[in-house]
Amino acid sequence: MPRLLLINPTNIHRTLGNIKATAFPPLNLPYIAAVTPKHYQINVIDENIEPFEFQKADIVGITAYTATVTRAYHIAQMYRKKGIYTVMGGIHVSMMPDEAILYCDTVVSGEAEGVWPKVLEDFEAGNSKDRYKGAWSSLENLPTPRRDILKNSYYRWGSIQTSRGCPMNCSFCSVTAFNGGRFRRRSLEAVIEELDLIPQKRIMLTDDNLIGYGKEDREWTRAFFTQILDKGIKKTFFGQTSILLGQDRELARLAARAGLKVVLIGIESVNSKTLESYGKHSSIRRFNPNQCKELITNIRKAGIAVLGAFVLGSDEDDHTVFHSTLEFIKSAHIDVIQTTKPTPLPGTQLWKDLQQKNRIINKDFPKDWEDFRFSRMVYQPLKLSIEDIYMGFTYLRNVYYSIWETFKRTFSTVGATKSISATVIAYAFNKSYRKAFRNSDHYRKYQSINLENKFKP
Repeated sequence: MPRLLLINPTNIHRTLGNIKATAFPPLNLPYIAAVTPKHYQINVIDENIEPFEFQKADIVGITAYTATVTRAYHIAQMYRKKGIYTVMGGIHVSMMPDEAILYCDTVVSGEAEGVWPKVLEDFEAGNSKDRYKGAWSSLENLPTPRRDILKNSYYRWGSIQTSRGCPMNCSFCSVTAFNGGRFRRRSLEAVIEELDLIPQKRIMLTDDNLIGYGKEDREWTRAFFTQILDKGIKKTFFGQTSILLGQDRELARLAARAGLKVVLIGIESVNSKTLESYGKHSSIRRFNPNQCKELITNIRKAGIAVLGAFVLGSDEDDHTVFHSTLEFIKSAHIDVIQTTKPTPLPGTQLWKDLQQKNRIINKDFPKDWEDFRFSRMVYQPLKLSIEDIYMGFTYLRNVYYSIWETFKRTFSTVGATKSISATVIAYAFNKSYRKAFRNSDHYRKYQSINLENKFKP
């Protein structure tokens, strides 16, 4: 019986925060396991939740994001030097196959489920190729991921995917490059059937936009939550969606009744010029602060807390962006925030533009991929120094995570959503982000500086 070892590496600079409250199991490795022939013995190492220990294997499969690929290369080399066949896949490897092949035997680009059986067939026949490429296939025959290979007792949340692909192609996002610009949906019956198999009571819907991009997509979402109610499925959900969910109050209320308690919404910026530079043209057309606040209010009144995601520090931002963003967050009563720096991931338009202009500073690859983790600036913006950006983020989060703001926000969440579970989850997310912030180099470096003098008008 051949031994297959699947590895999910971590970034050595990680600040996990309250990991048990926000630990989501990976889906890519369970999908690979689902299309692996039954005569394989499969083991998994998820370095995000357990320390790495060398395990014997006949074939090793390693996935990697850009921020984790340096560690992935190190592990791949460790096995390769022992003569063990090593395969790498994932978003970064798919965007940088010429680099990745220097550290492993085989590179799998794109969505791997359709091509993985061929990889194993060639491996067993002693006829392995150095590259394989998966296609953007229909999701109708997507297998049920093998969650039994994961240490489910650790993960507080389960995860499920109902769609792939995004037509938006924002300049800082690699989803379109990896999953394609066509929005593909799984069959409703298959999703509901799989949902019943997930042991956790809390579920992350990993779709990039739960409601999709048109009327047909939205009706699928409506049918999804309707079936959850009709079948008496008792789960609590966290998902990602467009702010346009707030336009459909009936759908928002239905989703909340079915268990959707928190949604991540990519607001990205309060600066229209920044939105334009990000390629968020639809957001520019509808970004009116008062309208955005109204849509957020509608979602919260339906019983769903809002996690607002912001990408600050673009070429169009100056030092005022941190306070104006903070004021918007407070006035819109956003329940949780995720604040990141614009990071030029390979495969994105941002990467191509900055590469062409030779503006990327951290380029001692593969080592410097460790810095491409959304908390570091790896290029010099036009209107702000890198240190100003770090101080601006510290200012914003110092205020947001203060005791008084946390107190007000928690009562605002429960008052608006009328949901204890939404409030508890939002508080747990904030606690995790706050812990990560307090463990950061930026907090330690700038905490003693009076940042209000610099950023508050």
